[in-house]
Amino acid sequence: RPSAILLLSAVLRTAADSTEQNVVNAVVAPEASKSHDTFIVEGFLEAACTVGAFVAVAAAKGAFSHWSPRAPFQRLRADKLVDDSEDSHSSGPSKQFLRSVARPSSSPSRSTSETDALAAAVRSGRAWELPWLLDKARARAQEYSDIDIEICEVEHLTSSIRACAARRCFREALRAYDHVAERIGEGSVGIWSLLLYCSAETEFRRCGYFWTRLCSIAQPAGQDFVNMVRWKAHLGDSEGLRVVLSQLKNAGFQLTGLDRNRALAVCATEGSLDLAELLSESDICDAEMDTVTYNTLMKAASQAGLPERCFEFSSQMKKEGLMPSEMTFGILLDACIAAKDFTTARQTFEDLRKSGIIPNAVHFTTFLKGLVCSGQLIAAEALLEEMLNSSGTQPDLVTYSILVKAYADRGEVSSAVRILEKMVGQGITPDAVMFNIILTGCCAKPTDAANVSRVLNWSMQYGLKPSTTTLSILIKALCQTESWDSACEVLETAPKRLGLWPEARIYAQLLQGCIKTGNGRKAVEVYSAMAKAVKSGGITVDEVTSTRLLRLCGTCGQQEAASRIHAELCRLGRRRP
Repeated sequence: RPSAILLLSAVLRTAADSTEQNVVNAVVAPEASKSHDTFIVEGFLEAACTVGAFVAVAAAKGAFSHWSPRAPFQRLRADKLVDDSEDSHSSGPSKQFLRSVARPSSSPSRSTSETDALAAAVRSGRAWELPWLLDKARARAQEYSDIDIEICEVEHLTSSIRACAARRCFREALRAYDHVAERIGEGSVGIWSLLLYCSAETEFRRCGYFWTRLCSIAQPAGQDFVNMVRWKAHLGDSEGLRVVLSQLKNAGFQLTGLDRNRALAVCATEGSLDLAELLSESDICDAEMDTVTYNTLMKAASQAGLPERCFEFSSQMKKEGLMPSEMTFGILLDACIAAKDFTTARQTFEDLRKSGIIPNAVHFTTFLKGLVCSGQLIAAEALLEEMLNSSGTQPDLVTYSILVKAYADRGEVSSAVRILEKMVGQGITPDAVMFNIILTGCCAKPTDAANVSRVLNWSMQYGLKPSTTTLSILIKALCQTESWDSACEVLETAPKRLGLWPEARIYAQLLQGCIKTGNGRKAVEVYSAMAKAVKSGGITVDEVTSTRLLRLCGTCGQQEAASRIHAELCRLGRRRP
């Protein structure tokens, strides 16, 4: 009854603040785990919110005045507390009542409920609504005379962009900032740090502004420094980095060894060796350079295509009494292979053997790649055998694929098959790419139709699931030896034998092969076979493709026969819905 509801509402209004805070915590704090009491209180609150039974809330506040766990309330999410767009005629309790439950009397708690709600909205996928949600939060804060609106705006924005950064909604974070930029005064360290990170992930052009605002109110943290280096490295701005390092040094900033290595890794990723060297030579970090530091510098040199600098850093590292690591040799080998300096790569691999470090599978695979690139396939296969006979260096799919492709590219299909059989014997299952590589070997040099068929059967026996790519490779191989009948047979039997219908482009590929050799009669046969496949419902051919094939047949004097097929294809095309 209305009178009873008003009475109970008055009782709730005069309840103890501590009790009210307990109920509020259950509603607006989604971080903590649920307890048994949580589920009971949630039941009371759900009843109040769904049927307007305010007495349930009163019971909850009386029976659980001792209750304090902050637990999620799934039906009444925190993000709903900032949404005023619901129908005012809903059957549940009024928005004013929900606000009275959701608002403790103290300003910090009010701010906390709003920041929690904003973060919850981002987590629920509503980051794009932040400008509107921030305006709503501001409007509610203005209802209280004891709240500093600017401080509230800063807290709301900080919570919002922190949640955006966690969910990688970087553009939404920047958009939210742009919306309230004129309302947050000097902001806060957290805001400028988070915005620097967001801009380093999306819009480097804005990094300078956020970096300047951050440094104007506090010293940057190590992660801020790394994000600044990302910005400078992306631009290749070594002079700009030099200026920033000088400013930080004058301000008493000290960089840790860990953050220096992270910043160097950023330079390596961007291929900015000059910035990496500038950073390593700076006295802004008082930590000694270690093996990780030198490895990162070598990586930057390798990325920049300067293998000689890699070895200079390696020599400098040894002079300082630092021992190379597995990573060191891996970087040196990569640099040599990338520069096609296979002689130095061999020497580096021998140095690795003598160093006391046990080469791992990555070292072997990198060096094997170098041997293959230099055409030393026999030596590469011997290295593969060494890997098989050593513990902890078993080759993987990548290792085998390097050698298989090398043989296939030379047209030595039997050798490629031998390597693949060795891989299968080791228990590694070939993928479709590996099988297609071997079939491509039949295209490297002319291979008769019988051998092409044999390779296909062998591949299917070992697990090949043919695709349109497989069909295209087969047609290419058969066209090289002008095995037109065999090629037509492959396309005709593909639905039953291979389990797929050839696409129109495969027929076009074979038809073009016939035209190139001047075999117009066979080209028309292929055109007719394609029409037959269309008629059986296996494939579709658009009029543009059919017209192009008609013209090709016409170049070999088969215009009349091809025109009849084209007309049939057009008729079939019009009949299809």
